[in-house]
Amino acid sequence: MRRMFGAQAKWSISVLDGISHELIDRRSRRGRATLGRESVFALGLALDVLLIVTTSVLTGAMYHYSVYGATGPTVQFLVFGLLVAVLFEMPLVVHSHYRSEQQLAGRRGIVRIANAWTYAFLCMAFVVLMTKTGGTLSRGWLVVFYGFGLVLVLVFEFGMRQGLDAAARHGFGVTRRVAVVGSQEDIARFVAEQAAARTDIQIAETATLPAAPGSSAIFSGKLADLLAPVVAAVRNQNISDVVILTDWPRGVDAMEIADTFLDSPVAVHLGQVGVVEHFPTMRVARLGNATTLVLRAEPLSMVQRFAKRLFDIVASMIALVLLAPVFLAVAALIKWDGRGPVFFRQRRLGFNQREFRIWKFRTMTTMDDGDTIVQASRLDPRVTRIGAFLRRFNIDELPQLVNVLTGQMALVGPRPHAVAHDRHYEGVISRYARRLNVKPGITGWAQIHGFRGEIEQNSAMEARVAHDIHYIENWSIALDLYIVLMTVLSRKAYRNAH
Repeated sequence: MRRMFGAQAKWSISVLDGISHELIDRRSRRGRATLGRESVFALGLALDVLLIVTTSVLTGAMYHYSVYGATGPTVQFLVFGLLVAVLFEMPLVVHSHYRSEQQLAGRRGIVRIANAWTYAFLCMAFVVLMTKTGGTLSRGWLVVFYGFGLVLVLVFEFGMRQGLDAAARHGFGVTRRVAVVGSQEDIARFVAEQAAARTDIQIAETATLPAAPGSSAIFSGKLADLLAPVVAAVRNQNISDVVILTDWPRGVDAMEIADTFLDSPVAVHLGQVGVVEHFPTMRVARLGNATTLVLRAEPLSMVQRFAKRLFDIVASMIALVLLAPVFLAVAALIKWDGRGPVFFRQRRLGFNQREFRIWKFRTMTTMDDGDTIVQASRLDPRVTRIGAFLRRFNIDELPQLVNVLTGQMALVGPRPHAVAHDRHYEGVISRYARRLNVKPGITGWAQIHGFRGEIEQNSAMEARVAHDIHYIENWSIALDLYIVLMTVLSRKAYRNAH
């Protein structure tokens, strides 16, 4: 192995056993040209803006020529496209969308792009409305521009990610030169994680602590000598970041190490050891007059809750009006199929484990709502003839629009389970109760990925809970719209429906 581990190279082979040496070595070769972080930022931003402005002009000219026989106001298309591009880029720049680590680590996606694109168009629509400058702009063209533009920026996003990922695999990727300080075990794990994830960092130097922080072995005059190679590398090897891998309960020791680098032009990090690795989204915040570490933020902010509730009210009211004939037809079919009520109501746990009664079309001959509830299975004899059809196409869930309108549920969220099942899985599945930190939904992220129906093994419920938590941590109006759309169109949403 090359000298990528500096003064500590003597232990690299034994400690890093099992790590992809070829990958690490390839990414740390000296003299190979790489893209700088500033270059990626400028390139991505410039290409995005150019793509949007070009799409605006071309779609405007082609639409007007096909409809009106002339290319239309090209200058207005150019100006409108430029303003949309600026509004589109603003939230992406604020959220570090073009940073190299976002490009390579797979943290960028269609939801963020769709949010920014829709935000840009809504802002421009408001500006045009308030300034009355849209008289010569065709509404048909705006629809075409929105649709084509969204597709193209998503394609560009995918292409740029794939290109940078390929560059990283071949050693040409964007790099942050990093120095790491910690125990042999922690450094080895850190390097392995970076190699496996194909991140854009390059381990340029390390300093191995010979004993656990807090012991006299470090602070008996040896700390300066141990850190000397890293200090020299910071000065001479263009180091951008120093990562200190130490447990936070030993914060005094960590600060003594950090003090060594605070006067250097580098970012100083406390790495994922101890409490940090258990809360990867932790951040520093102000609470009143105190500075705190937020281990986990509230599921949705007040503004997000308001936006989601407004969306639920409007959408559920419209759906109830439009689906009224369907409700009447289904009610008639249920009564024709056999004796019993049209609707089935059962106790479920909602937001913050508050109990409510869910509305469903009755699809079974039983009305279980006790401490023991047997889940419906494939070819279950309790399912009626009409009930099988209703369950196959998720029609039995439509009455829950009433629960949405009354505020007990949301259109999109983790699916509520029977109270008996919730009580059981709380003691079996880690973090199961976290799925109740938002209102339950008629459909959800887990359902459009096929995680629904009978739970035969705990692993199936674990996968469902993981998808629910992913939804909570990544919520947006655009994500809700996407889930609603996929609930109707995706085959996975109908999988295991019985």
